[in-house]
Amino acid sequence: MATPIWLLIAIIILTILIIAHTLRAPKSPGREAFALSCLCAIWWIACVLLRHDSVDLHVKLLLSEMAWFGITGTPLFWSLSVIAYANGRHLEKRWHLGLIFAISTLVTLAALTNQWHHAIYVELLNEERMSFAHGWMFFVVMGVVYAMMALALVTGALRSVHARGIHRRQIWILLTSATLPWIGNIAHHTYGFRLFNDDPTPFIFVATGCCLLASQLVYELFILPPIGRDAIFAMLPDPVVVLDQQGRILELNPAATHLPGIPRKPIGEVLKDPPELAQLLANPWPSDEDRVEICLRGNGKTYELSCQSLAPWGRAGARMMILRDITARKADELRLAALSKDLHDKLKENLLLQTRLKEEASRDHLTGLHNRRHAHEVLHDLLGSTTDNTETAVFLIDIDHFKMFNDRYGHQTGDDVLIQFARLLQADLKPNEHAFRWGGEEFLVVLPSTDVSAGLQRSEHWHHLFAQQNPPGNIDMRPTFSAGLVICGPSPTNLRTAVQRADIALYQAKLSGRNQTVVAGEYTPHAEHE
Repeated sequence: MATPIWLLIAIIILTILIIAHTLRAPKSPGREAFALSCLCAIWWIACVLLRHDSVDLHVKLLLSEMAWFGITGTPLFWSLSVIAYANGRHLEKRWHLGLIFAISTLVTLAALTNQWHHAIYVELLNEERMSFAHGWMFFVVMGVVYAMMALALVTGALRSVHARGIHRRQIWILLTSATLPWIGNIAHHTYGFRLFNDDPTPFIFVATGCCLLASQLVYELFILPPIGRDAIFAMLPDPVVVLDQQGRILELNPAATHLPGIPRKPIGEVLKDPPELAQLLANPWPSDEDRVEICLRGNGKTYELSCQSLAPWGRAGARMMILRDITARKADELRLAALSKDLHDKLKENLLLQTRLKEEASRDHLTGLHNRRHAHEVLHDLLGSTTDNTETAVFLIDIDHFKMFNDRYGHQTGDDVLIQFARLLQADLKPNEHAFRWGGEEFLVVLPSTDVSAGLQRSEHWHHLFAQQNPPGNIDMRPTFSAGLVICGPSPTNLRTAVQRADIALYQAKLSGRNQTVVAGEYTPHAEHE
């Protein structure tokens, strides 16, 4: 078997390995276009090698014409693969692949009918080397191919600037694979460089395909494709707007196009709407770390706005705005605030209720005075204090003949007498003095900083006031009271002892004829009041 056939078989096997390994990788941009470029390269090389193996001129011409499907398809599919992979945004579309296939087919048909129009080959210059004088269509096709490969090189070079790590190395490999066949083709047509006595371009494509196969194994080409920054920018759910120094829109993502007032063709337009945003940006932004909350009336949403200067990226004066939608978060905050306020109000209401209940529990419901229980709570510290040398007067008061009021005039009249006396005490007491309903018709009165003389004067005053009161109801007897007085201090004492001593003095007042005050320890009662 001739050498070209062996070489063709080896190239086909190698290309099949490249395509199989490529198609086994997950779907990624450029994968299918790369596989098709390899198939076109096989077609091209097969036509070249079979042409070398043939001695019939008509067969050689036919194979040269049929090679145009690979000559056109290989670089176009290859360039599409480089552009799609470098962008990393979308898979190449079916119509892209179909368009290249259609162009390659039309060029091949034009080559097969060349004897009618001579648009590709004008004449055969060298039968042995199968070199031709080219027509206008040849240069048009080569112009399209070179333009496509140039676009692939520029796209890859620009993307490599922003790529990082393994993705940058992948793009460099793709750029190298696109550059070498181009250089080989230019060298063939300009300087007559040949390989196997023919155009070296298809062989270089296969050689670079082998390099790509190695890069698939080492650098995960077509397995770990780069995710284009444009794709990330487009998929961001938050509106992003890039402005220049004059406030003109340079770029915005799809989410930003839904902001109220954004024009249909925003690029190059000055940002005027939404007005809340334009007004805020009219002032200098403090720093990149600042965040501002802004509510847009146009859509009723609340955003957290941040601005990032693009000076580190070579765009002095330009800035990128990011608007994070916090409408739901603000609604949650308001709901939590309302719940917190409601809870606070309920807690305050509960505390007031507890205070009121405690107050009610400490007061006598009939007279409104504090009760005996409250006296034990507040008088413990007062009578047990040793911080000063003052004396405290403690009175135990009893309404005289109270049972008679109840029996003769009824319990309501008896209650009225108690209420009348309690009001008398409340009206006369000073802020630091205390009066309690001790039980039944008994009252306990405590006067701090009061000695015997002052205590008796106060008692005399109460007798006088009570005597001037109009008796409640239609009764024919005037109520009076008897009191026992004990002076506590300056040494500390306790309430129980003080009340016991006052009770003994009260008993002495009762025995002495009532309507009078007796001081504990003094057996001579004070004058009875008329």
